[in-house]
Formats: sequence, C-alpha cells, structure tokens
Amino acid sequence: MNKVLQNQRDPKGMVLMQHSKVESFSGPLPHPDLLKKFEEVVPGSAERIIKMAEEQSLHRKELESKVIDSNISRSKWGQILGFIIAIAGLIVACLVAIYGNAIAGGIIGVGTLASLVSVFMYGSKIRNSEENEEKK
Repeated sequence: MNKVLQNQRDPKGMVLMQHSKVESFSGPLPHPDLLKKFEEVVPGSAERIIKMAEEQSLHRKELESKVIDSNISRSKWGQILGFIIAIAGLIVACLVAIYGNAIAGGIIGVGTLASLVSVFMYGSKIRNSEENEEKK
C-alpha cells in the first residue's frame, strides 16, 4: 500500500512527497520471500517448514474432530439419562398417587416435569449464548 505521508515545499518551490510502503502477511507459513531466504541459508528447510505446517494443521483437525465426537457422545448420554430419570420420577409419582397420597404424587410428578423443563430451557439458553459468541 502506498500512502502519501506528507507534502512539503523545498526552498525552490517544488513539492516534495514522501511515500511509505507497508506489507503484511499472516498465516501458518512464513511469507514466500522469507521461505526462499530460509531455503538459501539451509537447503531443504522450506520443505521442512511446509511439512511442519501441514502436520500442525492435521493435528488441529484431529483434535477438533475428537472434541466434536465427545460433545455428541455427552449430549446423547445426557438425553438418555434425563429420559430415565424422568420416567423413574413419573413412575414414583404414579405409585405414590395410587397407593398413598394423591397430593404427594401430584407434587412429585409436577416437580419432576418442572425440573426437566428447567434443565432443557437452561441448556437452550446456554447454546444460544454460545452461538451468539461464535458469531461475533
């Protein structure tokens, strides 16, 4: 990028201009000019640097895949165990209502359902906040 930093006039009235050039480069590999200089200093180093960047990229992808698989597994187990707890709570509520106190059974049943609804709502809220942060 060329940019005029300042305009000045010399004693003869001519306009003097000063230009500045700035380059930037980012990424897992050095700038191609730097890579060429590495190769000149140590033959074979450019290939080793590129191979190192490829291995790092592969490693990062493997880790991300493991994290995703782990999250899916935890989510499935959470749903399975939540379902088991819900069924157990409702069975207990029905048994208490049938063989004992209908009010206590109702309270247990409503408590079970309310706790499940609150857990799902909390989970949805957390997922939404995480998605919003990822969009930023």
